[in-house]
Parts: sequence; C-alpha cells; structure tokens
Amino acid sequence: MLIYIIIKGRIPFLFFMKALNLPEKELRYLYKEKDMTTYEIADFYNCCQGAVWQYLKKHNIERLPQGRKSVIIDAFELKDLYINKKMSSRKIAKLYNCSYTAIDGKIKRLGLPTRSLAEAHIIYPRKDFEGDHAEKAYIIGFAMGDLRVRKSYINSETIHADCASTKREQIKLIKELFQGYGRIWIKKQPNRDNYIQIECYFNLSFDFLLKKRVLADKWISEDKELFCAFLAGFTDAEGSIFIDKKGLAFYSLGNYNHRLLRQIRSKLMSLGVVCSKMTEAKTKGKNFGTGFIHNENYWQLRVNRKIDLLKLFDLIGHRLRHEKRIRDMHRAIDNIDFRNKKYGYINM
Repeated sequence: MLIYIIIKGRIPFLFFMKALNLPEKELRYLYKEKDMTTYEIADFYNCCQGAVWQYLKKHNIERLPQGRKSVIIDAFELKDLYINKKMSSRKIAKLYNCSYTAIDGKIKRLGLPTRSLAEAHIIYPRKDFEGDHAEKAYIIGFAMGDLRVRKSYINSETIHADCASTKREQIKLIKELFQGYGRIWIKKQPNRDNYIQIECYFNLSFDFLLKKRVLADKWISEDKELFCAFLAGFTDAEGSIFIDKKGLAFYSLGNYNHRLLRQIRSKLMSLGVVCSKMTEAKTKGKNFGTGFIHNENYWQLRVNRKIDLLKLFDLIGHRLRHEKRIRDMHRAIDNIDFRNKKYGYINM
C-alpha cells in the first residue's frame, strides 16, 4: 500500500507527520529562540520546508514575519574564525546571533574546506608526531609500561593517554614526551593521597600507540638499536636500578606481562647481557595497601653481575630520560667501580 501511494504521489500528511514527528518544544526553540528559518529547520530535520510549516501550525507556534534580514559576515572574517581560529559554526553563529545553519550555508557557498564533527570539537592545537623510528620505539616501550592509551570515542580524531603516579619525576617525563604535540592536563587525584593524574591529547599520527601489544613488534625486536630504545622506554616506565642492603648494584624490570619480560630477557642474552632466572610473585587477588587488587602474578627480571650491568648500561644508558633512572644508573656505575677497586675485578 505504501508503494502504491508513493507511485501515485499521494502521501497523506498524517502519515508523514507520524513518521517525522517534530517535537513542539524543540521546534519552538529552533524557530523562536535560535531564529532559524523554516528552510534551515527543514535542512536540520532532513525534510521538506512545507512539513515544517505544517508542524508550526499543528503546535500553534506563531509564525514570524517573512523576509527576515539574513546574517551579514565578511568572507575574510568568516575564514579567519572558521579556518584559522578553528571556531565551530555554532560558536560563530552565537557570536553573530544567528543560526548555525546560516553559518554552515555561508561556509559552503564560500567553498571553505569543512571540518568533520570530530575536528570541530578540537580546541587546542595539535602537531603530528615527528620522531624517528628510535623515538617511536622508546615511546612504545614507555607506553607498554606506564600509559593507558585509547581514542576518546570510536570515530574520534583525538588519541588520549593518561597515567596516575606518586612520582613527580614520572609525571614530568610524560609531560616532556608529549607537551609539544597537544594539550597536557595535570591534576592531583582527590581521593588518592599523593597521586597525580596526567592526561595527554594528541592527533592520529600517534595511532601506533593504539595497538594492543603483548610483545614488542618485530621491527623493534629484530633491530638492536630500536630494541635498546624500546628497552630504555620500558625501563623508564617499569625499571629499577638500585643498591641493595649488601651494597650490591642491581637492575630490575617488574611487570605482570611475563611474555614481554621473557622476550626482553632472550634479546638481552643474545646481546651478551646475562640475566638471572625470572621470578614470580604470588600477587594475584591480593591487596598490598594500595587499594587495588592484583589481577595477575607479578614477574621480575634482574641483571646482577657487574660486567652485565655495565654492558646493559652501555646499551640503554644514553637513551634513558627518567631523571631518577639516570641518577641511579650513575650510582650503580660508581658502586661497581668502588667494588672493583676494593675487591678486585671479579665477574669482569
């Protein structure tokens, strides 16, 4: 029956109204308060202008006089606001006290490149990632250790990375890594003592961080220099370099991802850095006073011998960026030098 009516060109108005359903409150707001014309409202609802007139009548909305003066805005000024200052058509419309569809129409008529809805919501300036492969490998390593990375929403053109830490040097490093690429937001967490939250927003040139990795990518693991850059990033995020109670220097990586730690251990061994056997802590399901229940057991990889520590530092030392890791590495080197002078070059 519907097909017959369409062919005959006799679509009953009541049937069309039921399918379209322009709510009175919304229609009154668009027509009276936003000062949109019936043509603009029709474009908004993707319907014909006649249907809008019928609904105005149905809802007893007083019709405004025809021939209202259209908004006047200089083409160069519109281009400056929309293209250079990145203002949305809604904000420009508010500035000129008119409907945003009127601004959209002028943008189209001027042939200005329109922005997607995702682009229109971007307020702060963004910059494309410009690092080389080593920089990318470092950031991937750091992100796997200490960042949660995701899109703001499924079709977003914004990538969002965040971290919470009690370590100010960690927050400082994250800020330094990303501050040239987009907005950085830092704030103390209200319900967690001494925790600082950092949020970073950048464009899709950082989409390499969205991949859900368990292991380092092949292009990283098969290249010595890129692997060392990756390991430096992971060390800055999850590593420790320390002097134990016996006065011995150690390097340690701790993480729940035992597969990644095994990959790192295997690669280090192939580079001549002997690592001790990995250890597993039974942490699953336990709370150690942090307020969080551990979902998995915690694994640890360590490098103990003096000669292996020096080899490791030679590989990643100049790539470390975390201020504490760098200080601790120099303390460990001094410790090894002191022990060599005092006890001889054992394990060297």
